[in-house]
Amino acid sequence: MKFDYFITSISGFSIFLSLQIFITFFNNAIFVHGSFDPFMDSNLFSIKWQGHLDLTREEVELLGDRHLMVTTNANEQYRCILPDSKKPSNDGGSSPSGPSVDELMKPMFKQAHCSYRIESYWTVELCHGKHLKQYHETKEQGMVRQPKVQEYYLGFGNHREKLKDEGKLVEEATIPLRDVDGVMLPYYEIIMDDGTKCDLTGLPRKSHVLYVCQPEGRGEVYGFKESSTCEYEIIVLSALLCKHPSYRPKTQPVSEIRCHAMFGSPLKPRELTSVEYEARYLQNAGQEFLTQEVPRDTEEVRKPRFIRKPPTGEKDAAELKALEEQQSRLSDITDKQTLRAFLTGSQCLRGGTGWWKHEVCFGKFAKQFHAEAGKEVNIFLGYWDKEKHLAWLQENPQKRPRPAEGRKLVSLYYSNGDVCDLTKKPRNCEVRLKCLQNPKMPHAVVLSLAEPESCQYVLTVESAIFCPIMKDADENGLFDNLEI
Repeated sequence: MKFDYFITSISGFSIFLSLQIFITFFNNAIFVHGSFDPFMDSNLFSIKWQGHLDLTREEVELLGDRHLMVTTNANEQYRCILPDSKKPSNDGGSSPSGPSVDELMKPMFKQAHCSYRIESYWTVELCHGKHLKQYHETKEQGMVRQPKVQEYYLGFGNHREKLKDEGKLVEEATIPLRDVDGVMLPYYEIIMDDGTKCDLTGLPRKSHVLYVCQPEGRGEVYGFKESSTCEYEIIVLSALLCKHPSYRPKTQPVSEIRCHAMFGSPLKPRELTSVEYEARYLQNAGQEFLTQEVPRDTEEVRKPRFIRKPPTGEKDAAELKALEEQQSRLSDITDKQTLRAFLTGSQCLRGGTGWWKHEVCFGKFAKQFHAEAGKEVNIFLGYWDKEKHLAWLQENPQKRPRPAEGRKLVSLYYSNGDVCDLTKKPRNCEVRLKCLQNPKMPHAVVLSLAEPESCQYVLTVESAIFCPIMKDADENGLFDNLEI
């Protein structure tokens, strides 16, 4: 689900490019001090290149700080008029009339149905204003018994008044915002607490539920994360919030900077026109832009610079081939250095984007970790022990490597990790080294962690750098005789 309706298209690329060129190629510009700041990140501006404009001295004086004379490095001159920052805004800043936001949200907390979000291992269940929990069902193959359920309650109730104690419940005029996929959205927050006790902190789990306006939202869970140890944040879509003007997404205004060419200067700076022309070529690779002509006042735009033409003769083709071979040799050297560092344990690999990240140090350990209060909190999923790995293969012969020809995967067993609070047994982790051809990113390494059973993990490490050595693993998946 995307928030496309929050975004207003304003030809962003051309405006951004124009503004960048405006900043880069213009010199000798005199910006008078005033309330207008053209480089504020919180404002959007577009530059309009317009025709000649003759102003009297009185009209120039009336413009005051909004008047700007600019000279390019090619001595082209422009009179730019900045937007009037004193104009009244139409953002509906006055306090809205009608029902309060708490009254509008009451139907959400009275409804009988719950919302669900299915993740790789956990299922998240949100019964609005009642409880939030995550659970996992394990069904044993061939068994008729009820499945085993592992669950944690992440919070109960609708304790909005507790936000006042935390100093987070503010007046509607200063409603907090949250970045949701790059869009700043106002949100309505409730607290759900007194959840299942956390074995790491010794305190009950707690959740912050943030409701955001979405015209078609009916309580769907849009985002879920562990914001700190055993504290959670969940983003929920609601059409009810859209009825309140203060909770509707704010459309960011776009202000115009109008630049008028002075006598003898082109409508738009020649350098800017040339760079825009090159950008169009790069955006439309394969089209014959080199043969096109773009009008520029009374003369043609010169052909783009910095564009490499395809080799036409045998000499050009030979030089290109030699360059590609050299780049390939350098890539092979880099890959071998990375692989050697990993297999010798001198370089560990880290991955993950959520609160818990993961790391594998080959021949040493696999773990989960996160940073909190400047310290790293670790949960070790398993340590390397060759004898235990061999015993694991005896019990699970399907985990042995396939024949060398066409082999893509090798599994290694890391055992005796930190004790699990659910099973009261040490954690263990299967580390899978997988050959993954990726022509677009040949040097990339991708890590992903799954938990198919409670405190039993599968950490997959995928990369093209493993492909050349897959055939060198022995019948136990070991690389003891490998020379890199």
